[in-house]
Amino acid sequence: MNNIDKEGGKLLYEIHSQHGELLSSSESVSNEVERQLASWKRHSRRSIELEFPFYYEASMFSQFDFSLHSVTNFKRGVDAYKSLCLNANMNYNAFWDNELAQYQASQNKQTVATHRSDTLASFNLLSQEWSKLLEQLKSTWELEQIQFLRSEFIKKTLQKLALLDELYSCVKSLGLEPGIFFDLSKGGLGLSDIAKIKSWLEYLKNDEGVQALLELMGRVMQVKQSEKQEEITQVVYQEVWIPDTNSREEIVGIKLGRDLEHTLPNELSLMSDPVTSILFDLKYVESSLMCFDMVGLQQETISEEERIFQTVSEDENKGPIVICVDTSGSMQGAPETIAKALTLLMVLKAKNESRACYLINFSTQIETLNLSGPFTMERLMTFLQKSFYGGTDVAPAIQQGINVMSSDDYKNADMLIISDFIMSGLPSSLRSSIEELRKSGNKFYSLVVDSCCMEHRLKTLFDHEWVYDPCDSSVKELLSFTNVID
Repeated sequence: MNNIDKEGGKLLYEIHSQHGELLSSSESVSNEVERQLASWKRHSRRSIELEFPFYYEASMFSQFDFSLHSVTNFKRGVDAYKSLCLNANMNYNAFWDNELAQYQASQNKQTVATHRSDTLASFNLLSQEWSKLLEQLKSTWELEQIQFLRSEFIKKTLQKLALLDELYSCVKSLGLEPGIFFDLSKGGLGLSDIAKIKSWLEYLKNDEGVQALLELMGRVMQVKQSEKQEEITQVVYQEVWIPDTNSREEIVGIKLGRDLEHTLPNELSLMSDPVTSILFDLKYVESSLMCFDMVGLQQETISEEERIFQTVSEDENKGPIVICVDTSGSMQGAPETIAKALTLLMVLKAKNESRACYLINFSTQIETLNLSGPFTMERLMTFLQKSFYGGTDVAPAIQQGINVMSSDDYKNADMLIISDFIMSGLPSSLRSSIEELRKSGNKFYSLVVDSCCMEHRLKTLFDHEWVYDPCDSSVKELLSFTNVID
């Protein structure tokens, strides 16, 4: 086992010693830790190999021809070894300068045999010293680099696991996998952000009305599945018996021949009488003796392709989500907290399902955040904690959402508006745009967070609507709410 594998084992032990309960409780977190540890090992091996300070000198050694016994080649090797010593701040033995000088002076004086013997010894010794120095430098560099890479990895990993430990109970109760925070925790997520996330998730966890609301919303906005017939090609394996000409195991018939070993008994009986024995000899010469036909059978596996139809399930509405969150003055207090907590939960679930998400904060102006690609929790929290506390104008938010839903990335998106809906009505052109998108399969949902319930309403159309009263945590569900309400 090399140094990196040994260090990987120590890292895993240290992580388990500090966060063993979390890892044993969540398979996704445990798998993610192992995946990142394997990635660290690969990166460390590559880094150690390519970033070795004496990579060029090591290449020179590997390419040096020690079989070329000449003064010029020996001088080239001594110079390269001397350069390595100087660059590595290692003591250079002047023995090699003397060895080179003696080698040059004695080349023409010694006998051929003595010259060859001394040359071979000098080259072997240089090879050993050169290789030993490189191994020493490589070993020292590897240990130092592993410790550096180790400290970076363990610091980042323990920070993420500490975050998951803080949020674990809340995340688990809301049906989320803690492993989702591994990617989202990249960046400068501060303690105040963690505290805010925890408070929002605990609010969702502890409020029975919110729990009922989540259940109702989940039933409608969950992924629907349809079935279709799909033609596929599969390989079928069969065991068959085929004749084997090299073996004779079973009788399959009678044939004419002169195989004495398998000749029928009635034919062999001809040899018992001197008169009929002549007939036997004649049949033998003409290969017309009746003999058992013997063959062997060998089992063989053959494969055949066949086309079949099978029923497969496919997702119909597992598309992107556009969420419009009202942060106007009328939403201050519990309504805004509920709206942002629910938005956070829906974003995390969308991330968990690899669904794109687009957020729009609105009051008299709008702020947007496109979460179709990788993003950090820091970025999401910065956006969610924005509040405008002005008037309410939902039209720009809906228009922006419609523009987004018309793009290729959000073509199959559904829109959810979270608001108290204390606002003016929508322009007729905007309502027409909503109807056009609905015909294309897009859905429009609304969540009313308001104690007044039906007193102040937006004149618009929704496929489904939920009403949550933050005063008593009551929930009302309006099915197929497609009539204009004053």
